[in-house]
This record gives sequence, structure tokens and C-alpha cells, in this order.
Amino acid sequence: MIKAINHLSRRRLNIQNNPVSESLLNATVQCVCSPFFVNIFKQVTELIELNDAQELLLNTCTDYIVCYEGNRRHEIFSIIRTILLKPFTQWLQQHASSFRQWNRITKSSFDKLGGIIFDFGLHNEKIIGKDTYDDCCKIIDCYILILSTLSNNINAIDESTIDLLGICMFHLYALTLEQSLLDYIKNQQLSSILLRLIDIDNEEAQFNAYRILASIMTEQDIKMLANPGKISKVFITFLTDVIDNTRKIRRLRNLLRCLKCLVQHDQIKEELTKQGILPHLLRCATETKFDPVHEQQPTLEILLALTFHDQAAILLKENSQFISHLHTLINSSSEQGLRRAAEGLLWKLEKEEIATAKLVTIPITKDVRHYKYDIMLSYSHRDKDLCHRIYDRLVKDNFRIWIDRDQMHGSTMVAMADAIENAEFVFVCMSDAYKQSAYCQSEAQYAYERQCHLIPIVMKQNYRPDGWLGIMVSGKIYVDFPKLGFDQAYLKLKNEIDRYRLNMNLSISTQEQQRCESPTTAKVPERTIETITDQSDEQPTITNHERGAIR
Repeated sequence: MIKAINHLSRRRLNIQNNPVSESLLNATVQCVCSPFFVNIFKQVTELIELNDAQELLLNTCTDYIVCYEGNRRHEIFSIIRTILLKPFTQWLQQHASSFRQWNRITKSSFDKLGGIIFDFGLHNEKIIGKDTYDDCCKIIDCYILILSTLSNNINAIDESTIDLLGICMFHLYALTLEQSLLDYIKNQQLSSILLRLIDIDNEEAQFNAYRILASIMTEQDIKMLANPGKISKVFITFLTDVIDNTRKIRRLRNLLRCLKCLVQHDQIKEELTKQGILPHLLRCATETKFDPVHEQQPTLEILLALTFHDQAAILLKENSQFISHLHTLINSSSEQGLRRAAEGLLWKLEKEEIATAKLVTIPITKDVRHYKYDIMLSYSHRDKDLCHRIYDRLVKDNFRIWIDRDQMHGSTMVAMADAIENAEFVFVCMSDAYKQSAYCQSEAQYAYERQCHLIPIVMKQNYRPDGWLGIMVSGKIYVDFPKLGFDQAYLKLKNEIDRYRLNMNLSISTQEQQRCESPTTAKVPERTIETITDQSDEQPTITNHERGAIR
């Protein structure tokens, strides 16, 4: 009966969310979370054939849960993770080293249970607990052991081990969707192992390897690729395969997530553009059959990142139909994320060039300050906890701060430009999330081009910027909050502000003294300030956070 209902309800959310189906779901979850299930799973390596009870628990019940995509999916998977993660971890630690002896039943049970436990969701922002984190790290270590063993003797990989290879990489990819686990994976030197495995003659294994690489590769890893165009080709091939397949929506969304990570790298931008990804992305961004939040928005954000590649920007700028679509989204979309992405694209394609071309010179004197804000905070929403803590301390010390605390409604990029133009300092809050964000890159680039005084802040432990971000902060003193601790890092931050202001005051005093000594020849020093004018008929209403007095 369970198999029949599972077949009937697959991809039919109206059936899966039906109260009768939910009753069956609850009973199935209870079976999988039962001590009886745990005991059977612990003995799975010894099973040669399954009896009816074992078949029901290890296959039928797990299949039903894996295929469930109803409203309670994340709740159900979280319940199962809470119960089964610990025994799964203990079992894997015990049997990982003997993976070559795993039979079909063992691999199948391992595959299904891991697929449930590690489903954190595509947009997971919830911080997992320490026990869950510790167990997942132990599991990651086991997967890396298996992959490393296989990569050291690729010629010994047969059909049986290829299946296991694919399972391990699929589970590892699922684990990258949880941010703290992704950070752990990045520190395990996994890229070199995966790069040895990507040429295995198995499409699914290759795809999962590339998906993990998309999430963990650094600029240096990209440069070391023997064929950097291959990873772009793989993603374009899979995108072409799923774009019109309604049964592969989850894969499409996963692809878009991976592309958002990959497209931060300049070399990948070039390859994707050269190999013709734009028509596919434009379809995902504009056709109504694609979900506005889960498909159109991430696609627009990928396109925003591609605008930092000159050729891609030209092609998009020349597409009048796409430009018109962006204006329509800004004026009529009810989805804030869509409007923000569209506004970001229009900023890059239309307004940024106008903004940087308009120059106004304002004389600087010793007694007059021409800044509306002391500091503009440029940060990723993923790092909001530490950033908001820094903001609160700065406000307490009477600094005037501009911060997009809640990803404001309205013309965000215009507001950002105004803040940068009118801030004495721009704090660049650096992390992987910051570098991967096209919005953050837009902010940082605009501040960099205006030659604003940037102070780089390290937000995550052991983070070191590379690529475009590394270039922008090259030669500057980092304020490393995780390394120094909050209080000491904040003191260093204030010292940097004071040091810059002291040097600036000395420079102004010297210039004024020279002017007084040679009044007929000295020129009034000027600060070049670019102004931004919104191109719409009505200026947007922008709410900023302004506190305190000038220090």
C-alpha cells in the first residue's frame, strides 16, 4: 500500500499535503525513527537478503520519505536527523575503512538514509547545534577517507565502487548546503582529491564532483585546472538537460545554486560567457514557467555577477527585451528579492556608468566636514550577527553609520551609491559569502573606483580574500575579528580610523599652510565626489540608519 501511495503521490503536492497522506507519513516516520529500524541498520553489512520487515523499513519507508516534498519536508527530515544522526555516524566510523566489502543492500541503505539525514534544504540559514556539527564533521572525514582511497588508485575503481563514489559525493554536496559544514569542508583540502576523480567515466559522479568543487574552489584551484572550460561545459550541459524537464526542478535549483558560487571567479565568468550560457539564463530569468523566488531570482543574481565580465555586460545591455523586463520587475513585482536583483542589474547595465561620469568638486577646509556618514558598512547578510554587533558598538561610540540592516525595500543600489559617496570610510566585511555576492561586489567596486578609504574586516576565521576582493584590499591592514576577539579587534578598528584622520588633518594643515605662504599660486585642495541621480521620474524614499555626532 505504501508503495502504491508513494507512486501515486510522487510530485503531486496536493496529495502529499492531504490529511490522509500525512497520517501515513507520520506512521512511516515513526517506523524509521524506531529502535527496531536502528538495530536493523546497524546489522546491514551482514544482510544478504531482506525479509519482509527489513524490506519495509530499509526500502519502502525510506523511499516514501525521500520522495516526500510536501509542506512538512524540512520538519520531517529534521526529526529523523535528530534521532538517526548519531547511530549513522557510529556505524559509518566503524565500517568506512571496509567500504570495498559493502554489498548492494548496504550501499542502498547507506544511500537512502544519508540522503534523508543530510537534507538541510537549499536556503538553510539555521545554525545547527554543536552535537550535530560534530557528528557531521566525523561523517565528512569518513567520506573524504573513502574518496581519497579511491582517488589514489583510480584504475582499481570498478562498477561497484563507482556507485559508492557517486553516493559519497552526493552526500558531501548535500552537506555543503549547511554553511558551517561548508566551512569545515573547505578546510579539508578536498579539491585536489575531487580533481583526480572528475575524469571517471560516470556522468552522475562527475556532476556531483563538480557541484562540490563549485562550492569549495578558490581562485588558486581554478588556476590549477588543466581545462578550466570543462567545468563550465559540464554545468551548461546539465542546465540544457533540465531547463525544460518539469520532473527535474530540484536539480535545476541545485544547478543555479552551484552557478552562483562558481560565477564569482573571473575565469569562470569568461568561460560561461564564451560557451553561450546567456540564452539559457535569460530563459530562466524571464519565462513565467519558472518560479520567481527559487528559479528566476537566483538566475538574475547569476546574470548580475556576469555583468562584471565586459562581454557579458555588453550582450545583456544590447538585449532591449531583457532591459524592459527588468524595468517591469522593478515597477510591478511583488517579490522583494526579484526587484532587488533587477535593480542591481539595471545599476550595472545603465546607471553605474552615468554615476561614475558625473563629478562634482567640493573644496575641503580644515573646519568643514563634507561627509554625511562616518562609516558605510558593506557586508553579506550571512554575516549579519557580527556585523550588527560592530554596528551597535560604533553607534554607542557616536559614529554616524549607514547600513542596509534589513535589505531595504526600494532602490537599494542607488541608496548604496549615495552612502558610499557620502561616507568617510567604507568597511568591507570580508568572507566567502561576501565574495560570492554580486551585490557586495557592486558595493566594493563602486567604493574602490571612487578611491574611498576602505578598511577590510575579516568576518570568518582563517578567511583570506582572493580574486577580485583580494585585489581591492591589497596592501591594506586587515582587522581580523575572529583572530583578535571582538574587543581587541574593535580597538584596532578605531585606531585605524584615528590614524587615517590624523594623517588627513596633517595633510590638510600642510596644504593650507602652503596656500597661506603662496596665496597667488596655491590651489584649494579638492575632494572629488561623484553624484548619483536616479533615472526614474520619482526619487525613491530611502531610510538610512544615522546616529550620533561627528567624532
